[in-house]
Amino acid sequence: MLIEGWKPFMWWWQIYTEYLCNYLINKYNTKIDLFTRKIIYDWKKIETDFEKISSSLNIYRIWPVSDFFNFFSRLLTLLNTIFFLYKKAKIEKYDLIHAHSSLPWLPAMIVWKLLKIPVVYTLHWSICLDIWKKNLCYYLEKLFYTKLKYSLIISVSKKILEYSCNTKNIKIIYPWVDIEKFNKFSNEKKYSWLNFLFVWRLEEQKWLKYLLKAISNVDKQLLENNRFNLNIVWDWKLKDKLIDLSKELKINNFINFKWKLSLDNLILEYKKNHIFILPSLAEWQPVVVFEAFANNLPVIATDVWDNRYFIKDWDNWFLIKSQDINWLKFIIEKILKINKLELEKMWNYWKELVLKDLLWDKIVDQIYWEYLLLIK
Repeated sequence: MLIEGWKPFMWWWQIYTEYLCNYLINKYNTKIDLFTRKIIYDWKKIETDFEKISSSLNIYRIWPVSDFFNFFSRLLTLLNTIFFLYKKAKIEKYDLIHAHSSLPWLPAMIVWKLLKIPVVYTLHWSICLDIWKKNLCYYLEKLFYTKLKYSLIISVSKKILEYSCNTKNIKIIYPWVDIEKFNKFSNEKKYSWLNFLFVWRLEEQKWLKYLLKAISNVDKQLLENNRFNLNIVWDWKLKDKLIDLSKELKINNFINFKWKLSLDNLILEYKKNHIFILPSLAEWQPVVVFEAFANNLPVIATDVWDNRYFIKDWDNWFLIKSQDINWLKFIIEKILKINKLELEKMWNYWKELVLKDLLWDKIVDQIYWEYLLLIK
């Protein structure tokens, strides 16, 4: 297994990989060597080069040591991983190599060519191909995702099917939801006010500044009468810019910023809010949408990529047009004007979707079956 960062968890694909490893080991008695970068975190704390998690899971951290975003360190780690993985693969005689996007494709592909070991490549995201056209990121993603030929591509989005890929063996396996962690907490929704929730990284592509502009165009009396709040749970940059913008637009009393909550506190946020909103310019398949489903939250999201396959469009007001501030304003006003208890009628639909198709054991069983098809 190859992944750019193991811990600390900064992105969902790291958690995905941990769940995948644990489930494969516990259910299918799989033995896994996981290769990752040696990253500095928590005020210069550095993990060891080798860590034996269990008799079935070994972690190898490849030098050099750096923070996650050091570009030259990432390249050097890739080169070192090629040699280290090649030596280990010859000794251990791996059945297959599973690399997670983006950069681990390089050592995986080279070792595949040298030792004929099948390579599975999981695509967790692709933003540059659709937004940042014709820059370095665009050309790199085009190479990783469409030009190289893997034994199997597992994608968390159907978007990959729109590209002309040299890999023909492509499976769409959506992310999972750990429903049990949400069931530990009771619903805390109250109807004397209306809470909107956004959970994700504060990046330009999330279109938060336009959401704030849309809210600023909503009638202030309507916002006040409904005791409207937008709770933004964030773990990334742009916070200061968004706070300044909310003050400039004179809506800062309606906006609450909450820094990277613990898991329990994040679940409580889901439980006490009424509507989840994700106005992104582009998404593959954000897990936060599925987590909102698991907590019975109706979701407002832009009509991009796989959102349109999952979000039920109630009279055209849950799926919104991308980059349309007026449409977003209209949707917010429409929700503010309805009877809040009517939202309960919609909740069962969302949770049933998660329980039916997106439980973790079903997802990993699909992945394991694909493994077997490659190595039989």
